[in-house]
Amino acid sequence: RAKGEEGTLHRAASSGNDFLRLMSSFGKQFGDHFFGLLDTKNYEKLAQLFTKSTIVSFEGNNVQGPQNIIKLLQAFNKKYNKTKHQFSVDQLPCPDGSQLLFITGRRLDNLHQNMQNGVLFMCTAILKKSEKSFWVSNLIYRGEANGHNTPSKELKVGEQFAAHFYKHYDSDHKKLAGIYTDKTVMKYESDELRGVNMIMCKLTKGASDKLETERKTKLKFRSVTFSSVKHDIKHSDVHPGGGKGCMLVQVGGWLAPDKSTQGVRFGEVFVLQNLNGWKVVVQGFRQIY
Repeated sequence: RAKGEEGTLHRAASSGNDFLRLMSSFGKQFGDHFFGLLDTKNYEKLAQLFTKSTIVSFEGNNVQGPQNIIKLLQAFNKKYNKTKHQFSVDQLPCPDGSQLLFITGRRLDNLHQNMQNGVLFMCTAILKKSEKSFWVSNLIYRGEANGHNTPSKELKVGEQFAAHFYKHYDSDHKKLAGIYTDKTVMKYESDELRGVNMIMCKLTKGASDKLETERKTKLKFRSVTFSSVKHDIKHSDVHPGGGKGCMLVQVGGWLAPDKSTQGVRFGEVFVLQNLNGWKVVVQGFRQIY
């Protein structure tokens, strides 16, 4: 890495109470730091989080590099001034050793001034480690804007994957087993799962009870409580990221379990890797309230 970039990374690690130096729960610390800087319009310190290779998609707009990223964030703050983000953070490991943060919550601003009408948002960030700190390689943010954002033809498979995934999920979720591996890592709400068997157990109503009976042991999670679900996808974004030859896919919309007439907002993120066919190696899911 160039000396100038190393200096930028070092300054990023030294700012904001050294949040990037702390390995314990740094996902939440990153969220507090990033959105604290965005909400207070501290563009100088925001720029220190990015390098020339950083890719950002913000409400479907794609830019690369600190200067262009800051211009995009300034335009966002001009439209929505006095923002305040409230959120939770899920942290997952990527194949290349980087850390994926899936951030979901509500945003207050000049147009949405109370929690009842706050904007439900989701944000995915990938943090990569340099010698002494972490830096942001990818960031995707979605609030009110809908649409499918696939910046290049090479990433089209990510958009196609999302359509394929939810088509099978809505018709026969058991078909999803073929896209996972024994090493896939999933965070489903607060439950952490590893491997295709545990993931499919989570996604199948009653499966956790059955497995506990068979193994005569207690699992750390319960299966979903619905038999069927319908997804209404409103937006998706695809980046190269998460590892060599990997793709990062963030999807959001509404879901309705068991033919419910009241949908729930959800966000989901995937890291895909071509392992003799595209497989999900990392996945995070959250309902957003």
